[in-house]
Amino acid sequence: MESTGVILIADDNENNLRVLSTMLREEDYTVRVATNGLQVLRSVGASKPDLILLDIHMPEMDGYTTCEKLKADPMFNEIPVIFISALTETFNKVKAFETGAVDYITKPFQVEEVKMRVRTHLLLRRRSLELENAIADLKSVQLKLVEAEKMASLGVLSAGIAHEINNPINFVYAGVNSLIKNFNELQKAMDAVLQYAFQCPEAAKEINAICDKHRLPERLNTIPMLANDIKTGAQRTTEIVKGLRLFTRSDQEEKALSNVVDSMEAALLLLKNQYKSKAEIIRQYDENIPAIKCYPGQLTQALVNILHNAIDAIKDKGTITISLQHHEPLLLICISDTGSGIPDHLVSKIFDPFFTTKAVGGGMGLGLSITHGIIGKHEGTIRVESKVGSGTSFFIELPTGF
Repeated sequence: MESTGVILIADDNENNLRVLSTMLREEDYTVRVATNGLQVLRSVGASKPDLILLDIHMPEMDGYTTCEKLKADPMFNEIPVIFISALTETFNKVKAFETGAVDYITKPFQVEEVKMRVRTHLLLRRRSLELENAIADLKSVQLKLVEAEKMASLGVLSAGIAHEINNPINFVYAGVNSLIKNFNELQKAMDAVLQYAFQCPEAAKEINAICDKHRLPERLNTIPMLANDIKTGAQRTTEIVKGLRLFTRSDQEEKALSNVVDSMEAALLLLKNQYKSKAEIIRQYDENIPAIKCYPGQLTQALVNILHNAIDAIKDKGTITISLQHHEPLLLICISDTGSGIPDHLVSKIFDPFFTTKAVGGGMGLGLSITHGIIGKHEGTIRVESKVGSGTSFFIELPTGF
């Protein structure tokens, strides 16, 4: 029969040890014994018992001192201590409780009383541990929910920012195109004027001096380059805004025809700063990937979550291979990394809400759970294969007719 608890009995009287050990073993407790306080400390240090019965009067170190030392150690201070004292002995009950004891029993022992007190305090200890664990779990869940709320708020904020940025960026983009076009015409006119002016020797000398003083040739070459840089920046910002808008669409968005290639590229764009110095992206896309009816924003979010995990799994340098294949009636997506991999005993848990292998603050454990829900909402499937030290692959199947 399985032990119902481990009890350490400390008493320098062999008869007392024998009596208590016998009655407690009859209740299926595992019993350990000690004859003085030093032995108690060594025994507890080797393996923590569930409860200690501690005699007051022992050689080398009495019960009060032993209890004080146990309660002073954070490793052992939660172990319940019940003092043992003879009715004929001077027993300071107040001091016993001040040192940290939870109860006391007297000699000669009343069998049923001893069993009941031991049973009661073991039960209280178990309930206390359960409560402590429940409180810790609630605090953890509360923290994660607060973080999740922050992320939701961030999504709303990002959507608003994307919308607000779109108009001025379009203005910049249109303006720089007009600037380049007008400058090209201006340069043609200046070239014609200068060519005509250089036909006059006196004017040519003065014009060359002016051009040299104001570095006109250099500036004429620099202006188109700067304008093209502005145009490239505006294009890049437009791409980021497009990615943000695709990523932050609400759960109430309607299904729409969308190309998964666009969602994948939006996800890669949003994560570019995270992978550009550590991971090479290898794209293996079939030609003519069809548009599917889906929730584009949510699908992008699912891909972001998987890619983010792939990037985190790569510690130094590595590759992320993305495969998109069309095998009617399915669209097959595979995202593989050369990262650290996932231990076999954890693979089955990775889609569980709040499950994470990251340190506190490194992640909420919601990304893959959300991803699993999004793929399910698209009537698709997702599975994972992983090998420690070799990397991880996620396989997604989406119906093209959804």
